[in-house]
Amino acid sequence: MDFGYFIRPGESYEGMLDLARHAEELGLYGAFLNDHVVPLFRDKKLPFLESWTAITGIGLETKRLRVGHITLMNSMRNPAMLAKMISTLENMIGGRYEVILGGGWMRDEYEGYDLMGRGRGVPSPKERVDRVKEAVHILRGMLNNEEFSFEGRYWKLKNAINVPQPVQKNIRISIGARKPRMFRISAKYCDGVNIQGPLSVLENGLSYVLPALDKAGKKMDDFFFSGFEHTLVLTDTEEEYDSLAKRMAGGRAFGFGGPTSVENIKENAFVGTPEALVGKLRKAADLGMKLMIVYVRPASNVGESKERLTKFRDEVIKQL
Repeated sequence: MDFGYFIRPGESYEGMLDLARHAEELGLYGAFLNDHVVPLFRDKKLPFLESWTAITGIGLETKRLRVGHITLMNSMRNPAMLAKMISTLENMIGGRYEVILGGGWMRDEYEGYDLMGRGRGVPSPKERVDRVKEAVHILRGMLNNEEFSFEGRYWKLKNAINVPQPVQKNIRISIGARKPRMFRISAKYCDGVNIQGPLSVLENGLSYVLPALDKAGKKMDDFFFSGFEHTLVLTDTEEEYDSLAKRMAGGRAFGFGGPTSVENIKENAFVGTPEALVGKLRKAADLGMKLMIVYVRPASNVGESKERLTKFRDEVIKQL
């Protein structure tokens, strides 16, 4: 299993680049940004860089590291233009872009930036998923053909030209999924799926993905199953782990839906001592996971983030 590093767009560009270079020096698989234009849970007016421009800079300033978004917000860009952007970036950085598409959800972005036009706000979940499905077909067509036409409900392309093509042939397309229909779309139409959350959420997602893969005549070994955990916590002692698990159990830990037991946290959440994390990540690998994208906490600045990532590489990744 490979590991990618999640970099928060709230960092300065210099800080983001420093973290990406550090991840590359540590031998990680890739660096990933989220595709938002305003902070998710903090002061909305804090500095926050646009992620496509930022990932282009990171790609140009690294050599081996793959780059991507976790996930690309489908409503942010016309999918045909996105295909052109991916192809351009691919040619600029030598073929290192990882495509992971998502449906979008953040009201502040839909309304603040009027992403759908005419003040529509946030589309229904069904429409967002329908749009992802069409976008996957458009990306697949344009990233593998110099000329492509498409007739859908939301987009109609007439002889769209995409030259040059991406450096990566048959470039992999994954989608980030949380609900049954998106899991099934990933299995039927995509090359991979990304699931965010603890082990129990990964297992639940696969309960939809696996039968859909079988129905589509695909094998799990050929499917790119990746995970995302932006709340991974690496504790230094068992006492810290116990205390953290108790706090998480009594609160609203991501992926648990509300208060739960300490035992559930310790069994499923990607938190704990190096030994505990090694055990849980081995279980994820046994499920078929090929890539885990992580943000390692606690870390409040670039220096601490680099130290924490180094510790994670030395005490967790190297043991797997």
